[in-house]
Amino acid sequence: MDKQAQTLKEVQASIHAIDGQRKMADLTDAEREALELTAVALRDAERVALAAIQKQVIKDLEEKTAALKEQAKTIRAKVTQINKMPNVIESITSVIKLAVKIVAAIAKW
Repeated sequence: MDKQAQTLKEVQASIHAIDGQRKMADLTDAEREALELTAVALRDAERVALAAIQKQVIKDLEEKTAALKEQAKTIRAKVTQINKMPNVIESITSVIKLAVKIVAAIAKW
C-alpha cells in the first residue's frame, strides 16, 4: 500500500501544481485547454489510486476480521469448557449433601 499511497500523493501534488498554473491570467486558450484536460486526467488517476487503496484496506480488514472471528470461536469454546466445571462441582456437592443426609438419618436410628 506504500506504493499506492506514494502514487496518490504524487498525483495530488500534480493536481495542485496544474490548478495553480490554470489560474494564471496570461495563458492562451490552447494552453488553458491543455491544462484543463490534464487536470481531468489527473483527477481520474486520483480516483483510480483511491479505489486501489480502498480495495487494499477492505482486504486487510476482512483478513483481520477473519482472525478475530477465529479467536472469538476459540474463546467461546474455552468458556463453554470452563462453565462445565461448576456444573460438575454442583452435582458432586448435591450428591455429598444427599449422602450426608442419608448418613445422618441412619445415625438417628
